[in-house]
Amino acid sequence: MKLYLFAITCLLILASCGSDSADGNYNRAADDELIDEQIDSDTKASIDSVARATDEGAILHPLPDTLTTLLQQRQPQAEVAVLTDQTMSNRRLQVDNPLYLRGNLNGNRNPDYAVQVLQNDSIHILAFLDYGTPQVREMKVASYPSQQLNDRRYSTLQLKLAPQDSLVRNPRQQQFTNLKTDGVSVLDGNRTTLYLLQNNRFIPFDAQQ
Repeated sequence: MKLYLFAITCLLILASCGSDSADGNYNRAADDELIDEQIDSDTKASIDSVARATDEGAILHPLPDTLTTLLQQRQPQAEVAVLTDQTMSNRRLQVDNPLYLRGNLNGNRNPDYAVQVLQNDSIHILAFLDYGTPQVREMKVASYPSQQLNDRRYSTLQLKLAPQDSLVRNPRQQQFTNLKTDGVSVLDGNRTTLYLLQNNRFIPFDAQQ
């Protein structure tokens, strides 16, 4: 019985003690120094990166560093497009990254990228074929008008990969067919246009011969 009372007394004493633990403080908040000690450097760098990528409350979608470098080399006048809040909310659950996609657009083994950039007052969707090789080629997929808000131009588009072998319906021929290569789907509000590479240029899927 004495041992039982002693155990209860110890538990009550421990419960009354404050804790400085960052993940389980009881009577007071942990100080910033202790939090910095308990969060590893990689996690802190990730948090800082997200904070830097935040612009007016909307998290921007960063491009891979190598793709950013390639854009700077090939299109120094172009800027990575910024999406309107409405565009982000329309399809945010259906698109992995609305600014760019990675796929096999020309049927080669090398990866390809498509990315949307702002040039002057237009949104250009550019493809970089055979990305990461000395033979990388830049090709325009399509152009769309940008939207101006508060002296700044935005994109209302989102990009989505159309995987090879996907079953799609051709409205002109009234039949279904499988895609021979990956395609670039451009989502503009409730309208989607699929672009495929044919005869060394990108054309809308329903305009193919």
